[in-house]
Amino acid sequence: MKVIILHGLYMHGIAMLPLSQRLEKLGYDTEVVSYNSVAIDERKVFPAIDKALDHKQVNVLVGHSLGGVVIKRYLASRKPDLDTISHVVALGSPINGASIVGKIQQMGLGVLLGNSAKFGLQKHEDKWEFPQKLGSLAGTVPLGVRSILMGKDTHSDGTVTVDETKIAGMTAHHLMRNTHTSMIYSSKVAEQIDHFIRHNKFAQKKARIKAE
Repeated sequence: MKVIILHGLYMHGIAMLPLSQRLEKLGYDTEVVSYNSVAIDERKVFPAIDKALDHKQVNVLVGHSLGGVVIKRYLASRKPDLDTISHVVALGSPINGASIVGKIQQMGLGVLLGNSAKFGLQKHEDKWEFPQKLGSLAGTVPLGVRSILMGKDTHSDGTVTVDETKIAGMTAHHLMRNTHTSMIYSSKVAEQIDHFIRHNKFAQKKARIKAE
């Protein structure tokens, strides 16, 4: 089985190499797809994902943050069957958009987001209607830019809220003791990805969210 990994906003594919290496140790073939996260061009990133797919085996798509949103758009465009892509795992992905995007735009800093807001980071309502099973992991350590811009929020990973990582129709949702960024460097996250692929659910030792 091959796992194809997409990074988040302001990142490069090299940031996903530790996760890639952990998944390889768990027995997967892996490939990281890099793209310009503030000038997202479907004519470039979607063919890059197409090229990464191994048609001799089943594939899994893993996206961190914006990467999960890009994957959702990719599935809507390509409509792959389950023999091609069986599972999607989203790591801290605001699958229906992120409220912090609206705050950044209100501050007059929307230009820093490039076209990522229109590509899916703006808040919107949607549901998961693809045949691929979706597993979503949410961080619960609220250290990050969201805390600075929007005040104390214990129900987040510091960038994306727990609720923003949920979408109607997903297969499984799980909480992790991670910040938004530390999720991609966590061995436990890699293990949860593996567990979801094998069992269509996450291992059930949930992180706690502190009461406000």
